[in-house]
Amino acid sequence: MNSITKRWIKGSLLIILVLLVIAEIFLVTTFHNSYYSAAQTALMNRINTIEGTLSASGGMTGDEKQEMLFRLTSDFAEKETFELMLLNGSGDVIATSSGFNPGSRQHRNDFNDAINTGDSIYINTYVSQVNEKIMSGTYLLDEDAGQVSAVRIITSMDRVDEELYIIFACAAVAAIAVITFSIISGMFFVRSIVSPVQSIRDTADKIAQGEFNVRIDDAQYNDEIGQLCTSINHMAEELGRNDELKNEFISSVSHELRTPLTAIKGWAETMDSTQDIATLKKGTEIILTETDRLYSMVENLLDFSRIQNAALILSKEKLDLVAEVYDAVIMYTPQAESMGIKIKFDEPEEFIPVMADKSRIKQVMVNLLDNAIKYSQENSVIEVNIYNNRLQGKVCVEVKDYGKGIHPDDITKVKQKFYKGKGAKRGSGIGLALVTEIVAMHGGTFDIESEYGKYTSMRFTLRTVRTTKGL
Repeated sequence: MNSITKRWIKGSLLIILVLLVIAEIFLVTTFHNSYYSAAQTALMNRINTIEGTLSASGGMTGDEKQEMLFRLTSDFAEKETFELMLLNGSGDVIATSSGFNPGSRQHRNDFNDAINTGDSIYINTYVSQVNEKIMSGTYLLDEDAGQVSAVRIITSMDRVDEELYIIFACAAVAAIAVITFSIISGMFFVRSIVSPVQSIRDTADKIAQGEFNVRIDDAQYNDEIGQLCTSINHMAEELGRNDELKNEFISSVSHELRTPLTAIKGWAETMDSTQDIATLKKGTEIILTETDRLYSMVENLLDFSRIQNAALILSKEKLDLVAEVYDAVIMYTPQAESMGIKIKFDEPEEFIPVMADKSRIKQVMVNLLDNAIKYSQENSVIEVNIYNNRLQGKVCVEVKDYGKGIHPDDITKVKQKFYKGKGAKRGSGIGLALVTEIVAMHGGTFDIESEYGKYTSMRFTLRTVRTTKGL
């Protein structure tokens, strides 16, 4: 598994290492070039001084210039740092400021290289016979100075290399310190992420196994991890609530299915054991009524399942919303009157065309009217109203009952699937959730307004379309 720690090592730590190596190389190269360039400049300055001295002695003879150079060599003031040498025409050393002859052939390569390159001044760096690093500057004289044909100044680079080594060592120590600090701080940071993530993973595994009562202590994390913990706790709470609603739904649906099935079975047994025409007729009516009730319930469940799985496809067409509402009112009027309830509908004379699925709009009205009848008091009125707002191009259908209303604790939840509020009667608990989804699929809105103990108003709004001939 590609853990966070491995990813941090492969990513951030390796980048830090590469950057430090590049910085180390750049630092060492820069200091090396700077120190060696300074040494070369020092050599050039001293050679230029000698060159200037020779130029100023233009009236001297060759022997006089030679004597001046020998005297300059013996009186050289910077013997501790540099060594001045005089070379003859063969490249052999004939005099040194130290008084020690390093050998007639030791530096001949510098002399030959200066001649071959054609430069009057030739700078070279090499390792001497005694394993000492040397930088030399050879100046070929372009005038007669007796036996002297070239002047060489040399200096040891060992001390320069020692200083460079010290700088390199300090830079390496600093790099190691940076790496150590990066590792310690990085591991601390990674651990601060990995530990809570592992805790979150363990909790999520428990939630996945159905333990919806587990929670993560999010108080100790005041950052994005804390927000994630809070979200997971909220998820567990919602899943637990949905699980409870699901169980209540299963229990409710089981009861709702059992009631008509019991009636159907009872009347089927009664009809099987009697020849009474009136009893047979009544039994047939009850069986048909309960069968329709079962069919409607199963259809609602299937439709809601299709909506949840995005499998419900609307078949929209231009239709008159007034006519659809009127048909639903006519269909439910007998049922309402049998319970002493009057459905009042002032049918508008105008056509109100909408683009909608005819069967789904009917389903919405059926659910709203069934819900209104279910919770209405005897001898009460259910008002069905249509409000057409031509300016906004919207139409609102309202179903208002004067029953006991919806409790304030339930008003924001009754549209949730499987939810059954205080004092809920028969039903699966998905009627209003189904209405919400169907209206939303039509691009409309569904709202509920209620005053507990007085009334409940349920309204859905759709967009209208332009009227054409005949509609």
